[in-house]
Amino acid sequence: MGLNNKNNNMVVLNVCFLLVFLVGVTTARMDLSLLKSNHHHSSDESSEPCCDSCICSYYSQPRRCECGDIRLNSCHSACKSCICDENSEPALCLCADTTEFCYKPCESMDGMNKF
Repeated sequence: MGLNNKNNNMVVLNVCFLLVFLVGVTTARMDLSLLKSNHHHSSDESSEPCCDSCICSYYSQPRRCECGDIRLNSCHSACKSCICDENSEPALCLCADTTEFCYKPCESMDGMNKF
């Protein structure tokens, strides 16, 4: 009985995650040809990496985590693959790195350059 309940919860969680992902993808209106990846060494970037919306896949070994935070003008200092929409003012940036962990939350940090 407990195993079936756990399996049902996992199925519901997976379906919810898939729905949120599909809604995000279908409502995105960024022109990918306008994205540039030269912002990760900007002078106004955060000196300490953090993430408020980290999503991890626990089904892969090692687990894979991605940060969904959008920042203004640059990504955090540890980001290796920063993607920025140069047509917005200020530029909206997303770190496209995949890690095995989540950075600590930004909300408790002072001076963050977060959108």
